[in-house]
Amino acid sequence: MQNIKHFTPYEPESPAFPGAAYLKSEDGQDWYECQKRFADETLKFTYDDNGVITCITRDVSGLWPYNRSVAEVPDTEENRRADISGGWQFKDGKVVQRVYSPEELSKKAEAEKVRRLAEAESAIAPLVRAVKLKIATDEEMKRLKAWELYSVMVNRVDTSAPDWPDIPR
Repeated sequence: MQNIKHFTPYEPESPAFPGAAYLKSEDGQDWYECQKRFADETLKFTYDDNGVITCITRDVSGLWPYNRSVAEVPDTEENRRADISGGWQFKDGKVVQRVYSPEELSKKAEAEKVRRLAEAESAIAPLVRAVKLKIATDEEMKRLKAWELYSVMVNRVDTSAPDWPDIPR
């Protein structure tokens, strides 16, 4: 199984195709040349410096590992579970679910907080207009109160240990 690390751009002395882009690995392997060593029946993928899988394919020629590494693993049901959502890593020669650092978890929670607050504001805005225009129904008043409460509770969430409130229905 191949595992070729950290491809970066370079210019060969005598390029086969002048003007084409070329990559070489940290140990000097040309990307076009080393593709020949990958087996046809395996899964190939790119991964970043943290081992996070960023692209998956069976056809190695479909990869462009700019500032990435490339590895292959057997095409098994277990390995086919991986996707490129950021939740999978290549670690110790295996595809595994990603274990996030506390800092990464906090960043994810901050992004989720922003998303939830935007969702709340989107729900609140038309309800506030209905109240302002004195045309809000009792149901709209209840929904406005629920969404405003939700917005306040989301804003109070500690992103180092998030406990999200239920979304109003």
